[in-house]
Amino acid sequence: MIYDVGVVGAGFGGLAAAATLAKKGMKVAVFEASNELGGSAGKFERNGYRFQSGATLGMGFEEGGVLHRLFDQLNIDPPAMTLLDTIMDIHMPDRTIHYFRERSRWYEEIQRVFPTQSSAIQSFYDEVYRVGAIVDQLTEDLPVFPPRTLKDFMHLVPFVNKDAMKLLPFMNQTVEDRLKKYSLHNHRLFRVFLNGELMDSVQTSVEYCPAFLGYAALQTFHKGAYAVHGGLAAVAERLASFIKHSGSDLYMRHPIHKVEKSGQHFEFHTKRDRVFRAQKALLNNSVHNFHDTVSKEMGEQSYVKALKEEKRDSWGAFIIHGGVEGAVFEGEDAMYHQFIDPQKPDDLHDGGQFLMSLSDPRDSSMAPVGKRSLTISTHTSISPWWNSEKYEADKEQMKNRLLDTVDFYFPSFKEKLDIVLPGTPITFQKWLRRKNGKVGGYAPTGKYSWLNSYSIRTGIPDVYQCGDTVFPGAGTLGVTLSGMTAAKEMTR
Repeated sequence: MIYDVGVVGAGFGGLAAAATLAKKGMKVAVFEASNELGGSAGKFERNGYRFQSGATLGMGFEEGGVLHRLFDQLNIDPPAMTLLDTIMDIHMPDRTIHYFRERSRWYEEIQRVFPTQSSAIQSFYDEVYRVGAIVDQLTEDLPVFPPRTLKDFMHLVPFVNKDAMKLLPFMNQTVEDRLKKYSLHNHRLFRVFLNGELMDSVQTSVEYCPAFLGYAALQTFHKGAYAVHGGLAAVAERLASFIKHSGSDLYMRHPIHKVEKSGQHFEFHTKRDRVFRAQKALLNNSVHNFHDTVSKEMGEQSYVKALKEEKRDSWGAFIIHGGVEGAVFEGEDAMYHQFIDPQKPDDLHDGGQFLMSLSDPRDSSMAPVGKRSLTISTHTSISPWWNSEKYEADKEQMKNRLLDTVDFYFPSFKEKLDIVLPGTPITFQKWLRRKNGKVGGYAPTGKYSWLNSYSIRTGIPDVYQCGDTVFPGAGTLGVTLSGMTAAKEMTR
């Protein structure tokens, strides 16, 4: 059999693309190396707990949102989920900020937390909402960006309108440049807060984040944040079920070690010495892995250059999966918590700031009765983990730093822990096959860094790519959008 499309990787991008293609009547084969769906938004189970591999916060399910549109197009129901009034609590050394979804409540919180600068911060957020809405409108039609071909440029012509022109100033400035307009660039507390949100969503700080990308990410939090019952893996499972029921195939534990051109089709070679064939290929296994996946001949045709790839900035993650007695957080409404290390509040990585996701206490699929599963994650520099002669000691030290910080804000947390499973970039390479443990796409490095983004095109005819290393980048929404864009181009 020769499939219409072969998809490497069952992350959100690959599954969104495969489901879209299957809906259009194409015969698709999805190849996943592990025995779990969802990639970095997947799950695993241990000792009665269900843990989320990486991404945990559900977004894009509001009316008109990316995943809402996808499920509508497929005519299937999303899994059960809880809409969060409090997106997260941000715990700082001298205060806790309640990050509310609803704009009016968030502005009231700004007044409470930043009383002397509340007017300027609210004006800044007015701009965030306005610009973010323009970005949403432009990406809704799934244009290929950055454009690579004449057709890509032609398809962008309809977007050159009055609203798009309003976006131009934000495409050549950073978020910090915009903060200067409101005299907020030297407001240390607000910068600490904003850096935490941008590191979580765009992988960088106000100093280096292109304004339009940062604004799009910041306003997304306020459109709808959800705790998905069963974790984000439940979303992946719904998409996979649709793919199989549509007559396409999903091959778990089928790592692809080479894709090569053979005549008029592509051959997908698995580690099981099986060969599958398809007319087109979609790679959802990260650009970092590109040259390890395609044949040398295909790699030489591509825009993706191996030497350039090695030099590009990207984070790793240090992660802790754990189980804890629910009583520790009794009375706490928030299920998502961001922590700022009270000793080093300006550190943006390696434990200086990090996110903790708690399972919904009403979701019995995530933890035993009276317990809650949790995921703690912080950005980390990659190379020290690979070069360290004291790897285990470093892992223990980082684990303790994170747990101690949570215990500082929630006394008795450490003594109520039931299970603790730390992981490093080496863990991510082993279990998720992320080369060198790189996760979360590319870290923006300045106002024009978006021009160095990869589009869904690889430069190889009929070979496309999607995922967190493809524009619009990291996060389940960006990844899903890139998969939907690739599917659209394949069926033009």
